[in-house]
Amino acid sequence: MVRLTPQLAEIFYQEHNTKPFFKGMTEFMCSSPVVVICLEGENAIKLNREIMGATDPQVAKVGTIRRTYGESIDNANAVH
Repeated sequence: MVRLTPQLAEIFYQEHNTKPFFKGMTEFMCSSPVVVICLEGENAIKLNREIMGATDPQVAKVGTIRRTYGESIDNANAVH
């Protein structure tokens, strides 16, 4: 577990810095410790995205992390 600084969160999510949810997302990501993972293996990213579920927790499949723990599409979708 690590605690992201605002500067680190802004760098990590820089591809989204022009989107309206950027400020809220980076603030949320700095609001508590986060678990960082390293993916390895065939189709690791694709499989991880299936486990995470759709970005919007309301439309994510039942049993996915975002459907179970997400609060909103804007920033608190449980996993990034």
